[in-house]
Amino acid sequence: MTKANELKVLREKNGMDLKYREFENGNGTETIQSYYEKILTNDEIEKSLEGYKRNMEAISEEFKQKTGLQGKDVGFLMFATMLQCARIYLMNNLTKIEKANSHGGKEDYLHDVQEKIFDKFDKGTTGTIGEYFAPLNAILTMRGVPYDASNYESVKFNLFKGANHRFSTLGHDPILGLIFGTANILTNSITCFNKPIITTHHVVYDDLLKNPQIAMPGSTIAMLKAAGSRFEDDKSSVAAAVIKQLIHIATDMYTPCGIQLPGATLVLSKKNVELLTEYISTGDILKAGASAGLSILINTIISAVHGCKLLFEDDGLDYSKELYSIRTRKIILYSNLLASSSNVIATGISENLKDFDLGGFSVTCYRIFSDTHFIDKIKYEFLNSQVSKIYEDKIKDAEKYYI
Repeated sequence: MTKANELKVLREKNGMDLKYREFENGNGTETIQSYYEKILTNDEIEKSLEGYKRNMEAISEEFKQKTGLQGKDVGFLMFATMLQCARIYLMNNLTKIEKANSHGGKEDYLHDVQEKIFDKFDKGTTGTIGEYFAPLNAILTMRGVPYDASNYESVKFNLFKGANHRFSTLGHDPILGLIFGTANILTNSITCFNKPIITTHHVVYDDLLKNPQIAMPGSTIAMLKAAGSRFEDDKSSVAAAVIKQLIHIATDMYTPCGIQLPGATLVLSKKNVELLTEYISTGDILKAGASAGLSILINTIISAVHGCKLLFEDDGLDYSKELYSIRTRKIILYSNLLASSSNVIATGISENLKDFDLGGFSVTCYRIFSDTHFIDKIKYEFLNSQVSKIYEDKIKDAEKYYI
């Protein structure tokens, strides 16, 4: 007779209050209290713990099988990794550093784009260049921008030295340039910041609208007012100036000098702005942001397609939505890890930090923390629910002896 059956017989004979009742168990007389103390020995506890451990191991193995990558998942992993590696190559190629005025590169391409856009403008009658006034035809036909001038007409004002004019002129600031750079284009002027003063000078050209030279000082306020007045009755010129400003910043973005961080010219000295830009520039920030955005987009697409459970129900496994989502997250996580690892190795070989995929690496780090936390959470819930189910079944089997 089993212990459960023995207890059932005792309940039938003596009722519910059995704690101190005596009974014959084949080995003499004892109380229910002593009986419980005997069966709850260390051996019984160890057996229970061993049984619990076996159950946990079996359920863990079941979880591993259900959340491991299956045949079609491997194909998704390879495809996702390929997309992430292609993204890194594309971003590095598009943001490759090129010398200014190099032929056949990004600068020529952007100028070609600018010319195609400007061809659609109605040039109207040819205007005359005046004080604080650049006519539409001049804006459309001049290749450069006035704040790019580095030579002086007669008097050398020492506004800057050589190529570091980018770190002195407000037109080259990626944010302030939208105001001052656009205004300079509309007024044929150049505006510089020499702490604590903002100065504006006129810029003159030869008869062919070439060879810009810095001329006499002007008024920054008068320049901004003259540019602002064009918004009322000369919107075409304003639109052309804005386009030219954006194109010019884009052409300078990935050259050796680069484009400084927004507002750096106002806070730091010219020398420090130049040093800072060597390490981190606006181009680096845009590259990291665009790369991170593309990485997230690829992850979203892979997640959406793989998450269409109806397309992949023929893998022969019984799975819940949560367990299937773990497989999706593993595909995304592994693809990000593989792509980022390959980029780190390639950057180490080339010894060019500009090739490092900071945006994608940041996304990968986020995925490591978020996905592993999600997987651990689902695993914890799965193990507990399955173990509880086993012991609930055992309790139900035992309860019938106490009815």
